[in-house]
Formats: sequence, C-alpha cells, structure tokens
Amino acid sequence: MPAPNRLMRRAHLLGDFLVVANEGGIRQAAEKIHLSQSALTRRIQDLESALGASLFERTSRGMSLTPFGEALRHHAQLVALTCKYAVSEVGDLLEGEAGELRIAAGPAWAYALVPDAVARMQAAHPKVQVTLNNQLSESTLPMLSSGLLDVVMSGLPPPRERESQLSYEPMLRIEHLVYARQGHPLHRLATVRPADLQQHPWIWFVEAVKARELLAAHFRRARLPMPGAAVETSSVQFGFRLMQTGNHLMVLPSTLIELAAQRGLAPLKLDRSLGRYVAGMVYRPSVRRLKAFEAFRDALAVELGRSFADALV
Repeated sequence: MPAPNRLMRRAHLLGDFLVVANEGGIRQAAEKIHLSQSALTRRIQDLESALGASLFERTSRGMSLTPFGEALRHHAQLVALTCKYAVSEVGDLLEGEAGELRIAAGPAWAYALVPDAVARMQAAHPKVQVTLNNQLSESTLPMLSSGLLDVVMSGLPPPRERESQLSYEPMLRIEHLVYARQGHPLHRLATVRPADLQQHPWIWFVEAVKARELLAAHFRRARLPMPGAAVETSSVQFGFRLMQTGNHLMVLPSTLIELAAQRGLAPLKLDRSLGRYVAGMVYRPSVRRLKAFEAFRDALAVELGRSFADALV
C-alpha cells in the first residue's frame, strides 16, 4: 500500500487527473489546460506510480476510469472542493462579503422561500454568488455528499437513514395539500371526501413519489381505487396554469399556499390530512465556516418567521 505522504507530495496532480477524467482523453484535457500531451501523460503516470495502480483504461475511443480511478475521483473532488472553500474563506476575510453558495431546493422551497431568502441575503451581501438546483432530494443528496452542492433544502430523512458526515437542521413542518382553482366545485363543500376527489382529473408531479403514496393511502382508507393521472409534469408552473383553466387537482406542499393564492388557487378542505413531514437544511459541517452560508441561513430564518411562524420546528 502506498504511503499517504507520497500522494500528498503530488496533490497538485489531482487537478490534472480530474480534467482527464472529465474530458475522457489526454488530447482534450491537454488542450483545456494548455499543456502538451506528453507533459500531461507524464503527470498522470507519476500519479499512477505514486499510487501503485492504473487509473485509466486506454482504448481507441479515449480513456475511461478504472475502479481505482473511480475511487480516486471521489476523493479528488473533495480535495478540489476543500481548496475552493479555502479560497472562498480567505476571500471572505480579505473582502468581507464575498462568497459562493450552491443550493438545491425541491418544490416546497424553490418557488418562494429560497428565492425570497436569496434576494434578502444579496440585498445585504451583493457579492455573494448563488447557484440554485431545482430538484428533489433523491438526486441532490448524493451531489451534496460528493461535494457538488453546499446546501440541500428538503424533507429530512429519519435519523437511522442519515449520513454521519452530514448535518441535518430541522426548520419547518410541511403538509401535503390538494390544490384546485378557487372557483372549483369542490371548494363549495365543507369537507371534501375521497369519493369527491375521484370525480375530477388529476395532475401528478412526476418526482413527488412520496406525495403520490400518501394520496394512494388516502383512497385505500376509503376503500376506493387511486385515480389515474390526466397529466404528468415536472413543472409546478405548468400545473398551476392547468388548474387555473380547468377542474384539475394537484398535490403540492403547504409552503406554496401564498404563491398559489396569487394565481387564484387554494387547497381543498379534506376530511383528513394526507400527511406532514419535517423539512429543513442538509449540509456538510465544513460549509458553516462560509459567511455566505450563514447569511443565507439568517435570511431564510427571517422568511420562515414572516410566512410560516406557526409551522416552525
């Protein structure tokens, strides 16, 4: 087994290794980093020699990672991320307000709370740069673990399913609600029962698997079959527009009540709740050193207190 200090002395080669891995070949990578192919080849060979393992398989189509290369890429990405944090943290000290934050937020957060918090944060800290990934936690939590994101806003998994290297911060209780336009016939009912819901077309939000499971359980309790989807979409805005112009129904989180009301939509008064869950922030502990993160968290706390004080955890 190679000694760790052998790799430490060649840590500068990890950046070259990542470029070759991402570009799929020496020629493309050499052009990207403005280095001769022979020089880049020697650097990769030096890294392989230090590790005592081949990192790439060389074929007529280019270069692909071996299992050893795949293992190294994960750690190299974390090293690159740590370097980025170091530069950002030093930049904060030098400039006072600079920084970068990469946020992922699902529908419960991405259409109102997070944008409002980012606007509030940047009003006070205009040099902070933000990137927003609007996907559900099933795809973004692995990106957080691998260093491609800084913060994920999502429902929090049960304690037994949490990763030890991540921090989980509960912030809000969110309820699954069934929305319809304010003039929808079901809004005239004091209590909407499962049999009433069966009479109208449904919009399924493609990625909201949990919401669909809860709705199915709602119908099972009433011994009724689950209604089929008239429309499936990955766009909340598309769902809003469709509900505005017809009698469609859609399950969405309670954090969208204010935004839905602006579009003439409102949740129905169901005979029982579909379900609630605790949501909040997931992040690596190291990100707390960044002023950009603290500024965003403070801004988000203000927005939550303004709009959802009764649902705070």
